[in-house]
Amino acid sequence: MTTPRMSRQLGLATILLLVGVSACHHFDPRAYPVPEDLFRASMREFRSGRFDKSQVGFQALTFNVGARDTLSALARYFLAESYFGLEDYPTAVREFRRVADETPTFRLAPNALLRAADAYAAQWTKPALDPTSGQTALATYQELQGRFPDAPAARIAAVRIRALNEQFAAKEMETALFYFQRNAYDSAILYFKDLIATYPSSALVTAAYVYLVRSYQVIGWKDEQAAFCDQLRLYYAPFYRQRADVRDLCGDRSAGR
Repeated sequence: MTTPRMSRQLGLATILLLVGVSACHHFDPRAYPVPEDLFRASMREFRSGRFDKSQVGFQALTFNVGARDTLSALARYFLAESYFGLEDYPTAVREFRRVADETPTFRLAPNALLRAADAYAAQWTKPALDPTSGQTALATYQELQGRFPDAPAARIAAVRIRALNEQFAAKEMETALFYFQRNAYDSAILYFKDLIATYPSSALVTAAYVYLVRSYQVIGWKDEQAAFCDQLRLYYAPFYRQRADVRDLCGDRSAGR
């Protein structure tokens, strides 16, 4: 049976426990007057996912160590990573760019440029949104490939570029379908063609071809319809053979082989 006195004691113990836990998570850069100690403490916060605290620590380091100190660029890199973890992408971009541009010989400079591009890309999550951030991400990945072609980060950038181009192709397809579904075939045709020409490796290219053929069929442009059917047969033969509806659209009623 719990008495009122016991309840008060339990309540006090709970409060003291909470205060103790809070104190355990307190992080004050001033407690680490030696830069190397502050860096290690900030890294512990970063690796624990406490990006708000690691940001404070790395920020203090950038103020307290000279630009020529070996810790300066490293602290700024992880400051940028902390902002990225906090989803403050514009600030992360700024700090990553400072690492890449102000200390280009630093071993993490290629990674900083990669992460700057990642921060731009993180701000363009849906094809329907304004693509400016996606376009800047693409340009930054390409800049990385140009400035640091032999860095492992450049190979990662190539993968990111392919993924971004797929998003751009999806945006192009969305616009083309907007016009196609409203019988504005001339406008739709322009976007379908642009998708094929600009993003030839996209998984949406065959769909763009099919919609082109359908558009030309509707408006009665038989020569253009036939020309794009020929391209489907020649360049996308497996797809063409597997799709009876596409063969029928192209006037080829032979069985797929």
